[in-house]
Amino acid sequence: MANKKLIVGITLIIFLFSLFVYSSLGHDKHDPDIDYILENFDEYNNTEVAFGGVIKQINQSKKIITIKTRTTPYKNIEIDISKIDFEGETGDLVEILGTIKSPDLIKAEKILVTPDWKNTLIYVRSLPAIPFALYLFFRTWKFNRKTFKFERREKKDA
Repeated sequence: MANKKLIVGITLIIFLFSLFVYSSLGHDKHDPDIDYILENFDEYNNTEVAFGGVIKQINQSKKIITIKTRTTPYKNIEIDISKIDFEGETGDLVEILGTIKSPDLIKAEKILVTPDWKNTLIYVRSLPAIPFALYLFFRTWKFNRKTFKFERREKKDA
């Protein structure tokens, strides 16, 4: 019986490892990121892509914005905004749906702008929860100064 469990376990580990290798080798072809698409521009010319970044520069006269991608290696990409109404500022986060025209230019069809202050607001809203979390933690744990470790408090019998 133990021999059968060992064989099943080894078979499952080999199967999972082979799925891992298959997924990692074929990831760029099945679910490419913007960096892979721009490196292989010939395969993806005139393809619709969606990606995000941070606005670095706005040129209203040419109707072009420059964004920095959010993933490493960070890359600056120019976005043609001539066909859409764009209201954003430098530093805003953007999500772009557009068509690739060259390795450094994408023609935007839709842009979703998230102002920079909205991300800061998320962190500020979380501040009131800190005292409550500390109260819950120190209600069940105490710090032992001799061993420099947290120890579970002993329950008091009523």
